[in-house]
Amino acid sequence: MQKSVQDVLKDIKQNKLAPIYLIHGDEPFFIDQLVEAFENQVLSPDQQSFNQFVMYGKDQTLGDVLTYARRFPMMSDKQVIIVKEAVFLDAMAKGKADAKDKSNSDWKAWVDYCERPTESTLLVLTLKTLLTDKSKILPPLDKKGVVVSSKKISEDRLGMWLKDYLGSHQLPIQANAQELMVSYVGTDLKRMAHEADKLIVNVPKGKEIGLDEVEKFVGISREYNYFEFQKAIVQRNADRGQKIAFYFADNTKQNPAAPMLIMLFNFFAKVLQVHDLGALSENEIASTIGVNPYFVKDYTLAKRNYPLGKVVRILEAIKNADLRVKGVIGSGDPEREIILDLSFEIFNL
Repeated sequence: MQKSVQDVLKDIKQNKLAPIYLIHGDEPFFIDQLVEAFENQVLSPDQQSFNQFVMYGKDQTLGDVLTYARRFPMMSDKQVIIVKEAVFLDAMAKGKADAKDKSNSDWKAWVDYCERPTESTLLVLTLKTLLTDKSKILPPLDKKGVVVSSKKISEDRLGMWLKDYLGSHQLPIQANAQELMVSYVGTDLKRMAHEADKLIVNVPKGKEIGLDEVEKFVGISREYNYFEFQKAIVQRNADRGQKIAFYFADNTKQNPAAPMLIMLFNFFAKVLQVHDLGALSENEIASTIGVNPYFVKDYTLAKRNYPLGKVVRILEAIKNADLRVKGVIGSGDPEREIILDLSFEIFNL
């Protein structure tokens, strides 16, 4: 049975638990979130001492894990076994066998346990790789197990994820504050949640989060940030843009070039799309390029200020800057120089 992360979190709170969970995917944040919930919300602290075991797959075989799973709890009606990075499942899914060719017996043991799990055991297996829907280890879990896919969130959905995360704590957020946090943090969900938690702790429930709260509690300057730099470029405000660029150049530890380049590249890649769309409404543009309708005006203004040829040249300049940051081209240029060169090149197109 397939379930979402939110559904499983709800089941844990309501104590509606399946005997086996397989959590896999390329987004570690959701996997860690579920593991933490299983560790802290299923058994009481007293019960955990004798009935909760956290193992690491690289140190265990499937046989070892199932031996533990078939034991009965002590002074509790349930035991919890969590296996982090159950690599033996990944090997089995890929059809790998060890030197003694135990793959066939492991497969039989896996199917047998999935069909007849120990009801007093909660077995949680995690794998930080994304299995395909056709993976052979998934069908045995259909009847009595739960499978959770932890997939990375695309950048265009990151703002909505942040809005929902804060909303679950009764904290609405303004669109410009939301965009500022996304541009500042990037796609690292663990870091995004950490920064959002600062707002959750400090902002009263029900109060709308704006730029003031983000600046005060997250520590992002509302004047000198990636979002304002992009805005200056869109408006062709060279004085403002160069001022921000020099601030970044003098504070590269707090404002590294890499996330700025990702943000600018993604923005102008969408501007390139807008050039090809023709006459559409703002809502149609927002839907097509995958952005909040609130920000469509930025893209249409960029389209007016930067003809197609200049957009292509900006994207090339950003790519070259990225290669310099990574040391692929250039001779170990400092980030200060790369940031200022890019800013100068864009504003002089």
